[in-house]
Amino acid sequence: MQKKQLLHKKPGYFRGQLLLEDDFIAEQRYHSHARYRHALNMHGWGVVRGLDVVRIDETTIAVSPGLAVDGHGHEIELLHEERLSLAAIAAQSLVAISLVYAEEGAAEPADEAGQRVRNCYGVLSASVGVAEAAVVLATVQLNERGHVVDHHAIGLANRRLLRTPLEPGSVTAAALDEHLRVGWLRMPFRPMPIPREGDEEPPPPFRVGPTEARAHRDYDGRANTRGAAGSMAIALPPGVTRVLRLRIAGEENDARMQIELMIGGWDPEKRKHVLRNLLKVDLKGGSFDNTWQIDRGELHTETSTLALEIRCEGYARVSLVAIQVTCDPRALQASMPAS
Repeated sequence: MQKKQLLHKKPGYFRGQLLLEDDFIAEQRYHSHARYRHALNMHGWGVVRGLDVVRIDETTIAVSPGLAVDGHGHEIELLHEERLSLAAIAAQSLVAISLVYAEEGAAEPADEAGQRVRNCYGVLSASVGVAEAAVVLATVQLNERGHVVDHHAIGLANRRLLRTPLEPGSVTAAALDEHLRVGWLRMPFRPMPIPREGDEEPPPPFRVGPTEARAHRDYDGRANTRGAAGSMAIALPPGVTRVLRLRIAGEENDARMQIELMIGGWDPEKRKHVLRNLLKVDLKGGSFDNTWQIDRGELHTETSTLALEIRCEGYARVSLVAIQVTCDPRALQASMPAS
């Protein structure tokens, strides 16, 4: 079984045919409409480049050269700057600056070369309303005297930019540039205190500031001799499939510091909590800036979590926690790590 839908008609010529102006107009119309359909369906519509709106004086704005596609698929290129006067528009109006394509209804009389032409225009407008299919470049708020006070009166919230439409799921990790598939998450160390467990007294918490975490010099009214400890959850961006490296840096560490990176989360098949150590290392005293390679850092894209715990036995400062992760398409189907 088959069904046919008529898409469009294109001229069909034959030998000996007498070609009249309507035949050539039909030929032009066929190719023009094909181009408009392509522009709208493959690329969308709006500003492609340029066409910036700036204030010249209290009643005048200018539009820079640029290119746009209007809502009917027409390409409109302004080759030089144009200025628009807003003096005739009512005070306190919100004025839309827009661009639309226009074509004369009939061909102009023959020129010196004996040719007849149809003029096509890019029409800039400053008005309270917007013509059908026009591309909005900016809005301008006039004050009570009908003036453009400063550049802040020009708003871009309604400016329409051309963004190529994409089919959902058409851009995967494999389509991303390499520098987008691998990257570093950088953050200050913002730990939670280690909770008490039974009769065991946990180490003091870190003193957390906006850019770093420090052990307390004094705690509970006495000199702190027990250092500090804390754990921090690390938020993973969507699509991340693997942890590659961990970097920790800080200015001071008076004694031993223990660093532990863990994968947690949930195993939906076994209905069990997941806990797997990726890294457990000790640092000696002094300033530090260390990076470790992570083996077996695969992450389940729905159910894996990541956490960091740091324990120091003396005074220490932690300035940077950085995790290198990847959206490696070869690991998108990574299985849940064993608990």
